[in-house]
Amino acid sequence: WKECARIQSVLLEVRASYGQAKPEQVKEVTDALDKIDPLNMSLLEEKVTKHDQLAVLEEIGRHVSPETKALLHPGTTSYDILDTARAHLIKRAWREVMRPEVTNAVKSLCDLAENTIDVLQVGRTHLQDTSPVLFGGVLASYAARLADRVSRCDLYFNDLRGKISGIVGTGASIDMVVGDGKSLEFEKMVLEKLGLTPDYTATQVTQKERFADVGNGIVSLMSVLGDFANDMRMLYSSSIQEVSDRESAARLGGSSADAGKNNPINWENISGKVAVVEGGMRVLYEMIHSDFQRDLRGSVQARYQPGMMMAETYESFTRANKGLKTLSVNEDRMGINLKSVRENPTEAMVAILRGEGWVHSKLGVGHDFVKAMAKEAKSSSRKLVYVCQEDKEFLELYQKLPVIKQCILQGELERYVGSSKERANANIAYARSVA
Repeated sequence: WKECARIQSVLLEVRASYGQAKPEQVKEVTDALDKIDPLNMSLLEEKVTKHDQLAVLEEIGRHVSPETKALLHPGTTSYDILDTARAHLIKRAWREVMRPEVTNAVKSLCDLAENTIDVLQVGRTHLQDTSPVLFGGVLASYAARLADRVSRCDLYFNDLRGKISGIVGTGASIDMVVGDGKSLEFEKMVLEKLGLTPDYTATQVTQKERFADVGNGIVSLMSVLGDFANDMRMLYSSSIQEVSDRESAARLGGSSADAGKNNPINWENISGKVAVVEGGMRVLYEMIHSDFQRDLRGSVQARYQPGMMMAETYESFTRANKGLKTLSVNEDRMGINLKSVRENPTEAMVAILRGEGWVHSKLGVGHDFVKAMAKEAKSSSRKLVYVCQEDKEFLELYQKLPVIKQCILQGELERYVGSSKERANANIAYARSVA
């Protein structure tokens, strides 16, 4: 309501630059903005005007002279005001409210990544343990992914547009009020004061493809957060226990039945809300459609989206920031979970044998050899490298290997992280630059 009234003030201010309103009349409306009551507007719409923008004009009219009131709404239609107001407010909501919350999460992930850059964690593909990753590298990757989505959202939100072009978008009514041939200039001047550019494809309404872009940005942003939250949720599980929450661990009682449980409440909430946010896209895509110059379908849909998607995403990032502040990393448990891979570094061994171009006389290429040896190692509960060394052909190769490769096969997986630290630092640098 207040933004609609503000746009009326901007319209009059620009008219004054054309000599069509006095400075004191502009001041009347500007002063009225501090006095108008959104509740009165709502009641006026419901009980008197049966129209939102007429209610805005009536409420402003309570605080200005009739002569000044007559200068308001100059050849404009209600959706010149409402679509422009929504675009402006949604841009502000991203810039002033959502983006700071999102980038706080990015910064926290970068901080955690730097603090755990050397912490070795078992890698997991298909939920099966495999060669290690740097936990800090995992966090840095998520920070960079979120930062990338922030950059996309910046583009999408900044491209939202307004319109001051009259009932069917031709500008004819504006020309009749402001002056013949001046509608394009007038529209541009008004929208510049609101940080918007004109939508020259607009009819009675602005076209809504850009809202769909905004929605896609929000959904992909929320999906990355949801992916991270789900990883945290699983790392929190009783079977893994690599992360926890200091606050909930101290409190306990996360279950109504089991008073000793420590549930990953924030991460589960975030994971669950991804589908809720994604559901808003159905509305945004439908808003693109309009029968000719306008119908009421898009009008009612715009009351809900993308605002609700933004609100749920914002709430999820507040949860994430709360969870990141009290996140506890259990390095001892990470070490325990990595033990089986240290003893059976099958993927590393396959890579080393491929690097040597080695072929076993009976078992074939390295992959096939390691598969056979891994079965024996597991059945006998022995280290893979010890089982392999019982094979004379492998032992002969092993003794010629560089020390670093021998150490990796012995389980020193700290030497088997490749360029992951450099990649992590690159991701941190990028994420911080966006944040």
